[in-house]
Amino acid sequence: MEAEDLISNLCRRHGASSEVGARLLPLVRWALQGPPETRERVMELVERTLRLRDHQAQRDAADEVTLRAVAQVLHDWSPSQGILDLGGSAA
Repeated sequence: MEAEDLISNLCRRHGASSEVGARLLPLVRWALQGPPETRERVMELVERTLRLRDHQAQRDAADEVTLRAVAQVLHDWSPSQGILDLGGSAA
């Protein structure tokens, strides 16, 4: 299933706004390309976000879902020396 169709169906099922769905679309695209366990966790967070009835709460939760997903990926990431050198002072 395409990410757009999935988000559209979830928004319709939970009465969520298309604006919130659009905010989550890049995350859903990324999750669909990832390993099954990551996809399941991300999609569970997405669906939980869309179940919220207040649209402001949905928008806030969508931002948090995105941050949590990115943090999970970066948690195991080790920056290269080049990235570490970016914070250094220039001579």
